[in-house]
Amino acid sequence: MSTLDKRWPYWALALLAVGVLAASQIVLPSLVANHIEQAFHDGYPGAEFIQVQVAAWPALKIITGRFDRLHLDARLFSQGGLEVDAFLVDAKELKINPAALREGVLEIDRVGDLQATVLIREEALNEYLWAKVDPARFMRIELARDQARLVGEMNLFQRTFDLSLDGRFEVLGRTRVGFVVEQLTVEKLQVPKVLLDTVQSKWNLAMDFSELPVPVALQEVRLEEDSLYVFGTKWDGS
Repeated sequence: MSTLDKRWPYWALALLAVGVLAASQIVLPSLVANHIEQAFHDGYPGAEFIQVQVAAWPALKIITGRFDRLHLDARLFSQGGLEVDAFLVDAKELKINPAALREGVLEIDRVGDLQATVLIREEALNEYLWAKVDPARFMRIELARDQARLVGEMNLFQRTFDLSLDGRFEVLGRTRVGFVVEQLTVEKLQVPKVLLDTVQSKWNLAMDFSELPVPVALQEVRLEEDSLYVFGTKWDGS
């Protein structure tokens, strides 16, 4: 038997290992991404769009739930009674519970870095306002760049007064965003600031984001025309 013949089983095993590695690198990421997408749809059946991309090298470590990177793009779904226009997550060096994922639940055990963006449209904010605070729909929210305002009418002594509450949205704790009143104007006349606490208790608009599909610690709110952006990072569990 020649030396080449003796080495053939080792070459065959090496080629087989390379083939398995290459196949897993192609198949496993898309297979698991599809499974995560399905888990999302199961949890948020009304979502209009969900796309997940995962990366791992070698891909075989995905079997144990370890990933180098995960990107999530979810659109138009409801959480906590609020319609989310977009939820974007970019996570690195993460560990997902494979047993939970097999049950249709995305459970992140550990993550090295995570950046998330939540987009809420002005129309969705108004629907939330009317459902939670103002069922009579006396007021509405108007958003502009770095500006938030509640505008509407108030009936008093058989007369209708124009009402405007200028304020800002800010992070309250790590899972909530609320509207903070800074100025109240009635018929173009500013109301003394001493009365703002009473007004704030009446229009206590707060949104809870604890039901997002990926746990996020909220950090910053940014306002643009007709849009509210919330930015967050990884949840450390404390």
